[in-house]
Amino acid sequence: RHTPEKDAVEEANRQLAAARGEYVEGISDPNDPKWVKTGTSQPTTEPELVKNVGNGIFDVSALMQNSSTHGTETNPETTSNVQVQKADSDEKQAGDAVQAGEDDLGTGKEAVTVENQNQAEAQQNVPESQQEEPEAAWPEYFEPGRYEGVPNEVYHAANGISSTQVKDARVSLMYFNARHVEKTIVKERSPVLDMGNLVHALALQPENLEAEFSVEPEIPEGAFTTTATLREFIDAHNASLPALLSADDIKALLEEYNATLPSQMPLGASVDETYASYEQLPEEFQRIENGTKHTATAMKACIKEYNVTLPAPVKTSGSRDALLEQLAIINPDLVAQEAQKSSPLKVSGTKADLIQAVKSVNPAVVFADELLDAWRENTEGKVLVTRQQLSTALNIQKALLEHPTAGKLLTHPSRAVEVSYFGIDEETGLEVRVRPDLELDMGGLRIGADLKTISMWNIKQEGLRAKLHREIIDRDYHLSAAMYCETAALDQFFWIFVNKDENYHWVAIIEASTELLELGMLEYRKTMREIANGFDTGEWSAPITEDYT
Repeated sequence: RHTPEKDAVEEANRQLAAARGEYVEGISDPNDPKWVKTGTSQPTTEPELVKNVGNGIFDVSALMQNSSTHGTETNPETTSNVQVQKADSDEKQAGDAVQAGEDDLGTGKEAVTVENQNQAEAQQNVPESQQEEPEAAWPEYFEPGRYEGVPNEVYHAANGISSTQVKDARVSLMYFNARHVEKTIVKERSPVLDMGNLVHALALQPENLEAEFSVEPEIPEGAFTTTATLREFIDAHNASLPALLSADDIKALLEEYNATLPSQMPLGASVDETYASYEQLPEEFQRIENGTKHTATAMKACIKEYNVTLPAPVKTSGSRDALLEQLAIINPDLVAQEAQKSSPLKVSGTKADLIQAVKSVNPAVVFADELLDAWRENTEGKVLVTRQQLSTALNIQKALLEHPTAGKLLTHPSRAVEVSYFGIDEETGLEVRVRPDLELDMGGLRIGADLKTISMWNIKQEGLRAKLHREIIDRDYHLSAAMYCETAALDQFFWIFVNKDENYHWVAIIEASTELLELGMLEYRKTMREIANGFDTGEWSAPITEDYT
């Protein structure tokens, strides 16, 4: 039964629902592309978007047809994909972790209030220059859900058992307990390069390369690299300087000066020689009165008195510096000019001595040793990468991008990289987390992939496929894939293998078969039960518990 009051309330509720962005019959425009239909006309079978054409090659052209680069609109009836993409976009703008929101009824639909919508619209009206990107604040505890952009260190320290931890438990429960429960086994991050990590960064997140790796600096042209280049510079510098007076040059000047000085009167060996010298003295020094006896002693006293008044000759022996001191007595101007000249650099000593000599005349000069030493100090704690290692990694990246399948997967516009998923294991109730390298969500089909670097330069072609399969089993890649598919709700999973041996970079794409995923899931379930039992009982068994012969 309808009443005017009840009709008014219902009409108000309809208006509010439309304002919240919900579709309301008679108010909302049914032709608006934002409305997604939930009709039953969806095909019962999904199209095969990734087709195996043999020889390790997969046709992914169907993926590209639905991508934004082909201008094809997403099927409006694939409601789950549209809702997830919209939620991702909204939550990215907010700078928060991406996870599915639920209303109070648990229907899986996001609860949107008019207030929140108005705030979003008001935010959109603010000029970009006035909007500041808030820093992502990651929770100490991650609720089950999907999270984008979680830093490596945050993810690895987060709650939940990862696939790596499950694989550690398969080594033994004792090892799992020591490494992840009691933490008595600590594996610290090494600054030594892992080529796999570098290839991952270049292939999946090249924009983050500088944040994690420190590449060996390029030595600029003209930088000093060896002792020979230092000596060459010093010799050229010394040759460009005005010539300094040598010790012989200075000695010649001193001797020339001494030659101009008046000679001292000899005292004489006899009275007659002494008298002869006395007679040559200037009159004022001939102090013996006439008529008195000219004794040798009196005459020598007069000669000495005269000789004292004569300028003394300069020394002409000793080091260059000693000779310069003598030259300063007779020609201070010349010595001052000599002091203005630059001294030549020393050409002997250790390499460090030569570096300091060069720096004394050119402080801005670049030394390869100093550049490399500063790089090796690694004050930021990044992973060091040599130029040769970077060259190899770039060649591997090129091989991946040029591969017909791997290149499309790695560069697909709808790809998501290193997305973190947190969940609850249904059987044990333990928290789990996974982080596939790559995921695509196309037309409701969710595809995951992991990039793996390998070294198989010596494996014969005929045995290569079997070797790769053995690699998957031995390293529990199939277990990780099963865990990824369950926790991240992936429909298909691929491994992208690339050989990392120098100048031998081939690529193999392998899809995780149903049998592999089933085997991985069985081993995953078994290991999770063992981990749960360990937590319940406190018993973490060793890898070997019984004696045997």
